[in-house]
Amino acid sequence: MRTKENIDNDFYYDYLNAGGEKITANTADQVPVDSIQNEVGWLRRPTDRLITVGLFLEDYLSTNKNFKVHVNLLYGSNMSYNIPNSVKYRNGLIIEPYIRADIGFSAQLLSEKSSRRSHSPFKDFENIWASLEVFNLIDRPNTISYQLIKDFDNNTYSIPNRLTPRLLNFKIVARF
Repeated sequence: MRTKENIDNDFYYDYLNAGGEKITANTADQVPVDSIQNEVGWLRRPTDRLITVGLFLEDYLSTNKNFKVHVNLLYGSNMSYNIPNSVKYRNGLIIEPYIRADIGFSAQLLSEKSSRRSHSPFKDFENIWASLEVFNLIDRPNTISYQLIKDFDNNTYSIPNRLTPRLLNFKIVARF
């Protein structure tokens, strides 16, 4: 889905010195004698992500239904990121596409409640599953936002906030 906006009266100025050079932090002559008004025009909204696709597949072994495997795949196209209070650098940052793959393996350790003995410690459990999952299998450093930090000279730096890298998860699920 595309979402764009065109805000009225959103413009900024570039200032020129006597030599006709655009004044930047590195320009020797910092005295402005002329200016150029720049219209911003249509901009991507912060929620402008063209496509997001998720695919979850789960299956079990045909020879033994007590073992299952699942794969989760996610893709989200890039997004713009706004620098607050800046017309000139609105949408100055782009969050790269979100790509992730997870895989998990499960084994049923206990089933069939009726076949257990009456003095068994597991007599009240319906089933017990053990799972081993690998999150972010491809170990991609997905950026979800930026933290903006200013120094003493009022320069703004963007530090990416990233999701966790590859992660191994083990869990036991018991139903009773």
